[in-house]
Amino acid sequence: MSFSGVKLPEFDTLVTRHTAAAMQIEELASLLYGELNGAGLDTAPAERIRRLATQVGQEAEDLRKRQSIVREMERVKVPLGPAAATGALIAMPDSLQQAQGQLDGTSAARAAKAAAAGDKNALKQLQAYVSKTRDATFVKAFLSQLGAKGVTELPAAIAGQLKAAASAGGTGQASKEAREAMRLLATALAKGTNPSDPAYMGDAFLTDLVKHGRSEFKLNGISYFGYQAQAMIWQASEGNPPFSEKFMQVVGRDAIVFEKEKFEDRWKASKDAIGSALGSQQVPMADLATTLGVTQWMIPRTPTIGPAKQPIDESRKHPGSAVIDDLFHAAASDAKASQALLNHTPAGWKQSVLSYMLTDRLAAFQFHGNTDPFAQAMRKAMTGKDDTSLKLTGEALNTLKEHAKRVFGPDDNNRLSITYRKLFDQLTFLRYPVGSALAAHIDQLYGTFETKTHGFSGIDKPDMDRLLVLVSGDKDAATQLQAAEAGRVGDRVNDAFKVDGGKHVKDQLIPEARVFGHLVEARRQALLANAWSDEQARKDLKETLNSAFSELTGPTGRLGTKVAGEIGGKIGEKGAELSLDTLASFIAKQVIEVGVTSGDALKTSENQTEMVGWLMKRAIISAKIAAGDWSKNAMEAVKGKGFATRDQPPQIRPLEEILAEPTTFDDFIEWAQRFTNTESTANDLQTTMGNTATTTVPGNLNVSRY
Repeated sequence: MSFSGVKLPEFDTLVTRHTAAAMQIEELASLLYGELNGAGLDTAPAERIRRLATQVGQEAEDLRKRQSIVREMERVKVPLGPAAATGALIAMPDSLQQAQGQLDGTSAARAAKAAAAGDKNALKQLQAYVSKTRDATFVKAFLSQLGAKGVTELPAAIAGQLKAAASAGGTGQASKEAREAMRLLATALAKGTNPSDPAYMGDAFLTDLVKHGRSEFKLNGISYFGYQAQAMIWQASEGNPPFSEKFMQVVGRDAIVFEKEKFEDRWKASKDAIGSALGSQQVPMADLATTLGVTQWMIPRTPTIGPAKQPIDESRKHPGSAVIDDLFHAAASDAKASQALLNHTPAGWKQSVLSYMLTDRLAAFQFHGNTDPFAQAMRKAMTGKDDTSLKLTGEALNTLKEHAKRVFGPDDNNRLSITYRKLFDQLTFLRYPVGSALAAHIDQLYGTFETKTHGFSGIDKPDMDRLLVLVSGDKDAATQLQAAEAGRVGDRVNDAFKVDGGKHVKDQLIPEARVFGHLVEARRQALLANAWSDEQARKDLKETLNSAFSELTGPTGRLGTKVAGEIGGKIGEKGAELSLDTLASFIAKQVIEVGVTSGDALKTSENQTEMVGWLMKRAIISAKIAAGDWSKNAMEAVKGKGFATRDQPPQIRPLEEILAEPTTFDDFIEWAQRFTNTESTANDLQTTMGNTATTTVPGNLNVSRY
């Protein structure tokens, strides 16, 4: 940002004279134009003077705006320039927008300070500046005036005012003003602590946040740590802009370490013989809104991922949020920010933050039941295609496999049961994010079962089956896993047709059928262990697979993303060249979508094994159509069909024409199926999948199947 120094009152004189000059030049232009026009002469000189008058007029308007801002700066005593012997010298940004941002940021900070001092009207004034937080100049002026200490104390003051309002019996307007103020703080702090943002306040500001986060403050006689107040800002974040990786590396990591330092001894006490006998809970460091009992008025509550899907004992939940919950809420909107927290081992620790959260601190998430933030951050950090995502997924699996061994075991009838219900309940909220991560890394899941070197390190087949049972208790997780494997099936079929026209497609699909057996049986065992009847489980397995097929073809599914863009238009273009893989995927998407929409797979399949067979047949048929290598008998059979031309010999009509006619499309697929060797292949694959489900998985789980 560049500045121009302006001196008062000389600047006022300049504005007045510039405005007068603009008016005089305009008057001169008008007079000259009249004289020249009356004499029949060229009026161009007058036009040039008029353009000059317009330019001077615009400059005069700019100066008047600057004068207004300067006067306001002077009124509120913005400290932006040194004194001069001949008057006040104010540093004026060359950009009017920057000047206005500077002024607004200073005014907002003063309103914030007034609010912190107990001024009830100041919060209302702050609302007017919420929309200004996208302006880097505003943010820098605002945070500079407040400082890290002011940023820490302001949420506490707001919470204190809400508590007083609640005690007086009215929080309506105060609640709205408090939330808007917290939103302003969250946006400003996210921008001001992001090195890639023009509003970045520098590394020293982050260091000060840590210093004051660890400091102890008092509010109306109540002691609190700075992080408990800062956490309220993190909770207010809407993720746009997100908190940066740098913020999490400096402030976020330290907040995690700080909670452990302050609470580790009491957590150990809660687990000793006396604490266990008394039913003690692992109490986390609560944010200040929770401590003061004003959470419901400051932050709208959101449902948790895990317990909301699987009813468990909610009687011991304590409304509110922990500092760490709020931290993960702020991190969850950005993969790099989430990874910065989880993929880190603090100095002196023997485990990473991720492992710590899944072991030593696991029970603390249940105290408030606010499990959604950590689950979302895990999912964000582990579902990418980057190396860190894969590393974290592997680490989570190796940690959770030990829990799974304790949670599941055979009952008296040698059937799978939940043998440690308390731990199972604590793990419930992790099923969806871990299931999503496994789906994102489906190739490594496949590798764990089918290869020696391309799976998850440290995870053997029994480990993976137990983990699949754990995560598949969540229907959304099971759906994502099955959709991901369905995508692998399509890829393997297309690969087979690219290599040798599909002659060895069955060899490609046999291991995929085994993996499908593991996935589907895991869902079944999870349901039965949770006391579902066999009939309920059978119905669910078909519905889950149908949902998986729908997800496969959706906008974010493997088929949906593969054929996204302009492929539809290219199919209708003359001479357009599409790879076999792209064309086969496009056809498969259409065929499977029609089957899901019509309920074909659900209606025609007796069980989940037949549904997978239905999927595999359609993948093979789609690849065969894309390859177009039809036998003589097949082409003889197209005579008179709506999907064939009237030529002699007949040819297959353009694909886009066939797709446009539902009845013709159905006839086309029926014909293609007759002349594609899918039935015997599908039967063999279904047998393979069935054997895996009935023998391999129960054997890995050390139980009998029923």
